[in-house]
Amino acid sequence: MQTTSDRINQRMRDLGLQHKDLVAATGASKGTVTNWINGVNNPTGKRLVQLAQALKTTSSWLLTGNSTPEFTQVEPWDSNTPLDDDEIEIPFFKDFSFACGGGSIGEAIANETRKLRMSKATLRNLSIMKENAVAATAIGDSMSPTIKDGDTIHVDLGRKNIKDGKIFAICIGGLFYCKRLYNLPLGGVRIVSDNSVEFPEIQLSAQEIIDQQLEVIGWVWQISSLESW
Repeated sequence: MQTTSDRINQRMRDLGLQHKDLVAATGASKGTVTNWINGVNNPTGKRLVQLAQALKTTSSWLLTGNSTPEFTQVEPWDSNTPLDDDEIEIPFFKDFSFACGGGSIGEAIANETRKLRMSKATLRNLSIMKENAVAATAIGDSMSPTIKDGDTIHVDLGRKNIKDGKIFAICIGGLFYCKRLYNLPLGGVRIVSDNSVEFPEIQLSAQEIIDQQLEVIGWVWQISSLESW
């Protein structure tokens, strides 16, 4: 399991930073920064915030590993703004239901004009191939509070093998959902909603998977929420 020290060292390698760079960015002493890097103690308070900014990440990720490691400063841009060296564009689907009912995902991706920009490093750190990265708008509240109606989900189309407890984008009966999946004996699957009170768990046998046309589209690796006023 990674520690805060491991994550600090990882970001230093990713960004090509040295010990002196962290000293300059945080105002901490050389000894204090050495202790962070070696795992003697963890940064706290203002120093933690300054360190996270220097490493282009969040305080939460440094301390716990939760969320993705990298953020970028928000700059005004439109479709004519050139991509930065470490940026790519991925298809963004306002309605991902195209993936159900026999449609071609590859053809839909090729024809989708809406895009989201993101860091190459983020995909690289998660071993996600660019051609497998797509984003879509979540619909409904079956996965609330983890995924709310209108959230943006990022999906890796290359990871379809079920890993127990992970959230996947799926099609079942011609409809699109995000659900937690669990393997069952003899090729069956548990389909679990975080909002289990309103959306009870479903269990399918191997034959029922075929009969109900269950398809795993990909692993949901990031969820982005925006609050409305």
